[in-house]
Amino acid sequence: MTEDSQTVRRSFPTGWVNIAYGSLTLGSSLLWGVMSGWLMYFYLPPAGKGSAMVPLALFSGVQFVSRAINLLAPLPIGYLSDQTRTRWGRRLPYVLVASLLLPGLFLLLWVPPVAHESGWNLVYVGLILLLFNLAYSFRQIPLEALLPEIAPKNEQRVSISAWQSGFQMLGVVLTGFVGSFIEQVGYAGMAALYAGFAILCSVLPFLVLREQPNTHVPTEDRLDFWKSTRITLKNRPFQVFLISWGLFWFASTLMIEVIPYIVTELCGQPEANAMYFYLPPVIVSVFCYPLVTWLSQRKGKKLVFSISLLASGLILPLLALIGDGLPVPLLAQGILWMTLVAVAMTGAQVLPAAITADVTDFDQKMTGQRREGSYYAMWGVFDQLCSGLAVSLLPLLLLFGRSQLDPHGPLGVRLVGIVGGGLLIGAFLIFRKFPVLEGNEKD
Repeated sequence: MTEDSQTVRRSFPTGWVNIAYGSLTLGSSLLWGVMSGWLMYFYLPPAGKGSAMVPLALFSGVQFVSRAINLLAPLPIGYLSDQTRTRWGRRLPYVLVASLLLPGLFLLLWVPPVAHESGWNLVYVGLILLLFNLAYSFRQIPLEALLPEIAPKNEQRVSISAWQSGFQMLGVVLTGFVGSFIEQVGYAGMAALYAGFAILCSVLPFLVLREQPNTHVPTEDRLDFWKSTRITLKNRPFQVFLISWGLFWFASTLMIEVIPYIVTELCGQPEANAMYFYLPPVIVSVFCYPLVTWLSQRKGKKLVFSISLLASGLILPLLALIGDGLPVPLLAQGILWMTLVAVAMTGAQVLPAAITADVTDFDQKMTGQRREGSYYAMWGVFDQLCSGLAVSLLPLLLLFGRSQLDPHGPLGVRLVGIVGGGLLIGAFLIFRKFPVLEGNEKD
């Protein structure tokens, strides 16, 4: 056990630490959930829901470029986090400052300078997205890198990961009310409400979490940035995990981004009814978390993660079947599909942070150093890359779907399920090569 984790555990009971650490996920997941589900809808509304704020063909490029530029940021941030020494620790100062910046940048996304379609709006949203993604990296990478230190044992790692997923699901529940808030106070008013709540969620956990500087590695023994990056990339278990998780995150981002279109275009519901599509899946997922935790501790994280990928890959393509041809109301079809997807994805959502923590333990045996920041930073690079590719692909799928080839609804929305399912099957096949890391599967 490291000096950091001993200090945190002495100051507060483990349960409080688990909850406080997991709750930091709520603020950021709430902002990301609103952005992922509604930002493109705001700037590129469907026909009859308003006029576009940016040129359709260029919006994908701006989204991708803003994320592509931020691909350069996570690795230096992770390395800097590993090397930082302050009286407050090496991780939490970055997390606190970035957590305070994110809500303000989020709010700016919903107040474009021009009230109609304009290239200036395109430049504006691209710049704010760039800054938002950068602040998110400064927050998320040090936060995730803190997990192996706070939770040295497998049981606590899985427990914290479950708490993180639970708070993330709570964020999804709160995201489900976005449509109602938009109807009542508009997009800017909605953004102000969520930004204020996110600040509160981001500050309160710091009343519990404490971090002390880790044992110093002598300067002459520290790995330089490039050598550290090479060692991280050559870690075979990490390679397998990263590729499989990247495919999972690509598919998940596609699904999250397309939800408003499923609600309004496939199921014919108003935006305010989006909450009915979020609540049942979230409730069912929360009940699945204890099962995932129990199975992971007894059967191993590899098996549970693999089954989750396979099940998700088989269920996602069922989106293409939603339509008037089935003797079930469209609303019920949409809710049922989202609920099945949520159940299937539970294992893949809960376990990645704990799996990466195991990989960092494996790295310590190889290098003799705790380099969590470098690994979670590389994970952050793939996060930006995969989500950037996903949000860039989705408008093209939607544009293709407006070709009138599908008489029962938008073809592009249906294709999201098929594409996502294929990606998840690929992730399952790749993750089968992940080794069981000795000493980390069971305590």
